[in-house]
Amino acid sequence: MATGSDKDDFDWVTAQAGCSVELMFQRLQDGARADVEKRKSATFGRTDGWRFEFHPDEGDGFEVVRIAGSSKASATVTFFREGSRVEITGDGVDVQITAIVGINPHGDCRYYVGEIEYLGWEVRKQALDLLFFEETED
Repeated sequence: MATGSDKDDFDWVTAQAGCSVELMFQRLQDGARADVEKRKSATFGRTDGWRFEFHPDEGDGFEVVRIAGSSKASATVTFFREGSRVEITGDGVDVQITAIVGINPHGDCRYYVGEIEYLGWEVRKQALDLLFFEETED
């Protein structure tokens, strides 16, 4: 967390330089891996039998996959780094997010979708909520 951003001589250049898309993408990846493990460890009262997997990419991306009994219920959310942006897309689930990173007025590194500031868990929730908890048709 940045300190001193309420002072006129706050070193925003160093703060911004330390707020890299590479670092923030790694945080998303680590968080998504942990989210998958949490979702796999509990059914949360659901009887759909869904399984979830985390698939790291050798390049600048990773996938979270929902494996279901029918191909209709199977879905994937892909996270990839493209230049200074993080692109998150869904296949089989309605997800389309473009995030950039930058420092906020307090000097903290955050994700921005449009003009709205988000913490990492909020971006992951937007990306994975439907994949993990979408209502199934009986």
